[in-house]
Amino acid sequence: MLKTCIGAAALAARLAAASELSWTPSSLVPKAAGFEVASNSSGIAYCDALKEAGLGDRLLLATDAGYEPQIQSWYAENARFRPDCLVLPHNTEEVATALKALVNVNNGGGDWHIAVRSGGHSFPGSNNIANGVTIDLTMMNSSSYDPETNLAKIQPGGRWRNTYADLQKAGVVVTGGRDGDVGVGGFLLGGGNSFFSGRMGFGCDSVKNYEVVLANGTIINANSTANSDLWRALKGGGSNYGIVTRFDMEALPTRDLYYETRVLSLNYSESMIDAVVGYANQDQSFADNALVPLWIHNASSSPETIINAIYVNTQGNSNATSAFDNVRRLPTLFKSTSLQNMAAAADGSQFPGNTKNYGTTLTFRNDPQILRRCVELHEDLIKRLNSLIGPKFTSLLVLQPIPSYMATIAEQKGGNMLGLENIEGNSVIFNAGVAVTSDDRDFAIARAELAVVTAQVKEFSKSVNGDVDFIYLNYAESNQDPLGSYGAKNIQHMRDVAAKYDPTEVFQKRIPGGFKISRAA
Repeated sequence: MLKTCIGAAALAARLAAASELSWTPSSLVPKAAGFEVASNSSGIAYCDALKEAGLGDRLLLATDAGYEPQIQSWYAENARFRPDCLVLPHNTEEVATALKALVNVNNGGGDWHIAVRSGGHSFPGSNNIANGVTIDLTMMNSSSYDPETNLAKIQPGGRWRNTYADLQKAGVVVTGGRDGDVGVGGFLLGGGNSFFSGRMGFGCDSVKNYEVVLANGTIINANSTANSDLWRALKGGGSNYGIVTRFDMEALPTRDLYYETRVLSLNYSESMIDAVVGYANQDQSFADNALVPLWIHNASSSPETIINAIYVNTQGNSNATSAFDNVRRLPTLFKSTSLQNMAAAADGSQFPGNTKNYGTTLTFRNDPQILRRCVELHEDLIKRLNSLIGPKFTSLLVLQPIPSYMATIAEQKGGNMLGLENIEGNSVIFNAGVAVTSDDRDFAIARAELAVVTAQVKEFSKSVNGDVDFIYLNYAESNQDPLGSYGAKNIQHMRDVAAKYDPTEVFQKRIPGGFKISRAA
């Protein structure tokens, strides 16, 4: 998916905060003139099981007024599958009731499955399903702060723009997402790269406790002292063990970030590459600085291809020395600077959806010749797609520096599953995506061409001894294997934890979306 978590207010359309949808449950739909409702049954066993479990007023069938608007709330057009029904629980107990009811239907018989959705930004099929039921957590979107424990208690269905706004009222912030439309649950279960990551590590490293519903409906907590093996496995291990219904995160005092956006001509790619390399090579004394460089092509813009550099200092220091200083001396097409809290920054940084999206990711050593090759291949991709499908696409290349000390932060906080400790030296995460506004044929072409680019980047990085065996789950596409890139020790830990907490393999077989440890290489 084209789902990198950063956008600029000047370049990306601001999405309105989603209002709470209302609907009429199928059991309350009035009889149409000339027709009789013969039964309260939908005729679909697993949807009826949810009704029988007392969740009828949380249910959406295709005949309900709220069904289609809820489907349209998925970010990407190609992720808008239409399940036989959606169930939207409002609390942890309802999640437990729903999961237990579904697992027991017909003893698992039939060709249907279960999906779990928090925000709906990941690749198609990871959080929605065509044949079966989607457990949609978007109504579980509250956040609160406990000053005695310094923990922010965050439900999985929140979008970061709203989560930050809630926490801002309490004077705190957490290591969360940069794109305000991204959901809490998927972001944190996949790792979570944040403006605060230089100081705090990935978002998952700040989770002190998970509230989890297991496949049998049992509700447990996982932290450093209770179910600690599960606590560690959930930090980057995805949807393999249970449904997380609350994340208790270490909170930070809120502060105004220094937020700078510079739009540069493509002629300055070399200078931007130098800045990325410099960032990845900085030590932790520069940890309050964050850089996200984007090479963006959009046929409706002038110029069509630009570099959008976003620089943030999380302490609000506009004069902090950083590897970005040389870029600041370059002429710009557009420039903005501001002091704003994270709630405002996330609200103003949202990529517009409603397109067919595809994206991939790789990681390689912090080698400028690899970064140059990425930029060249992105330019080649633009030329080929313009020739093959015309101007009906946008494309994106993001090169995010990952200093080696982030592995140390993770270990200091109890460890995670990402396996950064296995990477020698500093590295860069490559994330490329395409979004198509036309038909399925054009989208298939764009997807195939981007897959070729990813293969070429991988081949080139190998040729210069720069390849790194790490696939970042939150940017990965369905044909990639992020869990299999975490290293043998972490893979075995995830397998052991899955077997212990989900012995009947519900999350491996009945809930197939996302990356499964049973399928990891």
